[in-house]
Amino acid sequence: MLALLPGCPDRTIDSVVPVQGKVTTMDIPAKPRRQADILFVIDNSGSMKEEQDSLRANFSGFMDILKTLEGGMPDVHIGVATSDLGTSATDGSSLAGGAFGCTAHGDDGGMHGAAMVTGKFLVDDGHGNTNYSGTLESAFSAMADVGTAGCGIEQHLGSMKRALENPANTGFLRTDAYLAVIVIGDEDDCSLAHDQLFTTSTNADAVNFMCTKDGIECDDTPNDLTTPGDRTRCHPSDHSQYVESVDHYASFLKGQKTDPRDVIVAGIVGDPEPFAITTKNQTSVLAPSCTYTGTTGAQTAFPAVRTADFLEQFPLTTRSTICGADLREGLAQIAALLKSAIENPCFENQLADADPTTPALDPDCTVTDVRRIPNDADQELAVIPACAQNNHGIPCWSIEQDDVKCGYTHTDPHLKLVIDRGGIVPANDIHVKASCVTVDAGGTQF
Repeated sequence: MLALLPGCPDRTIDSVVPVQGKVTTMDIPAKPRRQADILFVIDNSGSMKEEQDSLRANFSGFMDILKTLEGGMPDVHIGVATSDLGTSATDGSSLAGGAFGCTAHGDDGGMHGAAMVTGKFLVDDGHGNTNYSGTLESAFSAMADVGTAGCGIEQHLGSMKRALENPANTGFLRTDAYLAVIVIGDEDDCSLAHDQLFTTSTNADAVNFMCTKDGIECDDTPNDLTTPGDRTRCHPSDHSQYVESVDHYASFLKGQKTDPRDVIVAGIVGDPEPFAITTKNQTSVLAPSCTYTGTTGAQTAFPAVRTADFLEQFPLTTRSTICGADLREGLAQIAALLKSAIENPCFENQLADADPTTPALDPDCTVTDVRRIPNDADQELAVIPACAQNNHGIPCWSIEQDDVKCGYTHTDPHLKLVIDRGGIVPANDIHVKASCVTVDAGGTQF
């Protein structure tokens, strides 16, 4: 590989200087790893029927995007866990009799199987080797039918951790696979450090609000969360008595892989803002951040401050709103992010034409080979020239239209980056960084 990249191991990427605006950068593994372990953590409390229905109805669209990878669908393990850990906490405590309809351990991070699935999670290597009957979509739909009888104190992050540790789910995690965690819920995370949260009141609304008051701080003056009113600059508290820190779960998940960039996290959750305190039956409660009408009537979602903070601690992350109960766009965003981690040469923003006076597109791009170093910055190796400017010397890059594999992108035409290496297979740690000037739908460069 080094023989193909002579002359400039320390050369930095040449900057693209558009007339105005910025560049969009793509990061593409030169030799894709096609294994992905995908964990869905689904809120199974009483308000989630419509959202679960939408997840099951739109899962096929999620998989359709992954199937546009070169070589087709990746080798996947797909697991489903719920947000229900009952009254259990990270210190090992739990209320033996449960409380407020929550049992001692809830679902305990056990993955939700189905009659047509052999084992606790779906297995499909993309080449016909599976552990389910029927279609992947129908098998997932059965697994994701988790119901709405779960604990109303949702422990999304705690359930994620328990699902990845629970011996009942052995075999789900693979050493060389990407790990994707997808949280779907209409309330924020309330993963417990101590079960004593449930003893703070005999009123379920008050116990639920105690999770907010203990787990969230806002930078207003005063920052008391008891008094009704709007709050701003809200974030997880560093002084929680009952609620486990978000950092605890972020550190755990990053530790599952040698390189944190092998971890993809996503959430379809309530908007973190607006954040306000209101009253219900003379008790202070958290106000919803959105209200919408669904097929079963009025629906609400609450500000996911802790969950959003967790997602922001990872380089490969996306968050979309659960408001409206239509998960189609959110799932498409997640699938595109996962595809980009595995291998995504498709341009998801419109390329700018550097010379509109010519009939062909003249993209303004710099394409570079880099070496991926776990827990460190990439090592830049060499700039790859465009094939048209290099008389097809090797390696070189070109841009091609592909309406099939890139058809899900919001661009016209649907374009992808192609690297010609003359049949040479690069090392596993080589990535391609492509920085190109792009425009929005109105023609504005960004």
